[in-house]
Amino acid sequence: MRIYRAGVRQHTALRAALAVAAMTALVAPAAAAAAAPAASAAVTTEAADDVAAEVDGYLAEYVRVHRAPGVALVTLTDGDVRVRVHGVTGDGDPVGEDTPLRIGSMSKAFTALAVLQQADAGRFDLDDPVAEVLPELRMADDRYRQITVEDLLNHRSGLAVTALEYSSDPAAAPAETVARLADEELAADPGTTTMYSNAGYTVLARLVEHTSGVGFGEYLEQEIFAPLGMDSSTATELCDAPSPGLARGFSGLGPLLVAVPELPQGCAGNGGIVSTAGDMASWLRFQVGNGTSPSGERLLGADAFRTFHDVPADAAEYGYGWHRTTTEDETAPLIGHGGTLATFASGIEFSPVTGTGAVVLSNAAGEPMALTHNAVVAVDGGTPQSTSNPFDVFNAVVLGIAALVLLAGVVVVVRARGWAVRRAAGAPHWRMLRLVPLAVFTVLGAALPWLGAQLMGLSEPVAAYRVVLWLYPAVVLLGLAIFLAAGGGLTARLVRLRGATVRRAPAPRR
Repeated sequence: MRIYRAGVRQHTALRAALAVAAMTALVAPAAAAAAAPAASAAVTTEAADDVAAEVDGYLAEYVRVHRAPGVALVTLTDGDVRVRVHGVTGDGDPVGEDTPLRIGSMSKAFTALAVLQQADAGRFDLDDPVAEVLPELRMADDRYRQITVEDLLNHRSGLAVTALEYSSDPAAAPAETVARLADEELAADPGTTTMYSNAGYTVLARLVEHTSGVGFGEYLEQEIFAPLGMDSSTATELCDAPSPGLARGFSGLGPLLVAVPELPQGCAGNGGIVSTAGDMASWLRFQVGNGTSPSGERLLGADAFRTFHDVPADAAEYGYGWHRTTTEDETAPLIGHGGTLATFASGIEFSPVTGTGAVVLSNAAGEPMALTHNAVVAVDGGTPQSTSNPFDVFNAVVLGIAALVLLAGVVVVVRARGWAVRRAAGAPHWRMLRLVPLAVFTVLGAALPWLGAQLMGLSEPVAAYRVVLWLYPAVVLLGLAIFLAAGGGLTARLVRLRGATVRRAPAPRR
């Protein structure tokens, strides 16, 4: 302006030149300002394309390594949701944004939210003893009276993995699980040791039922699913209970995958939710928001919402349905939770600070948390996790041992005749003693799945064999190989020994 006004007092030509200069001075900055966003947008778009390609690569690698039949990957970046899908369901239908899949232990965060809602409503405090809020809770160990609501939320109740979780006759409702705890002992003093407990979260589900006056599944529908627009999500009390549109997941050995029913276990409050990629996108948006629904309805007070994501900074780093998943080189804190069933696997991970997050739903075993982590750090920065399948090595070793055992069994059978001839002249009790090792290995082969299940705390034979068959089929094959090799060798030696003994017997006198 000052240049233009000064030019009015000069020669006409000079005024024209000054006018042009003034216009240039005014227009050039505006043009530059207009051009800057375009250049920035171009850079941003290019970076976004690079990130998308990187995430696509992580998904492809996950599918290749884990041979995943069906996968849905949800990513949230700067408020934008993208859903990537791959493969088919157990019915052979393409996996899509609306395909129902089990989310397993990711359900625990929904239970924690329900508990925090009830606490926020003044029904109880998190440091209240559970037995005072839920009088029906009884245990054989009197220390149960010290268990607080927060202890259950943080897996510090002293409840260990119990046979209740894998019973051949699983509890059909939270109240039934609570009733069955009457004969259980605690593995540690409440509040002292972190021990992951599905039964503990089922007790929390029953607590919500008791204080709200409605069934747990109905509570989730009314207070969480409906407000968040998760119209395709349901909650089942048994892991194998049917759900609308839900196809079977897959179990198998290496590349051999078969659609089979889920293991029958009690899942209320700890792993029973069936959801879709579209619905889990809504759940993910809620986690990086402020505790309100898309319509502005507050599901959780501001303080309680901060508590929801306040994972204890201890060795276990678990609280309120979340694990702390931050690694050293990440600039923003990450929390998440995986979900593993026999025929489904899932994972969620996000940063409450940056708002970046990811969810994986799959209908077979795998390592979804590696994929969610890689999808998040592709945007926020950090070190990607390697994609590997430890079961490949485990299965190869176990099946290799099984092959050697069968080969040894063939050798024993082939040499049974010579063995019998050499032993026929000996004392009968020595012959029988030499057969004891084969008899022991025959029993060991038949019992191997049960013995393996003992390490998981399972003593009930039916449940033990079923769990190992679904989760570790290679162990079942190894047990079968030992049983066939030792049993076949034992049978062959007994038959040959009987024949050799008869031939060596002296002829009767005439």
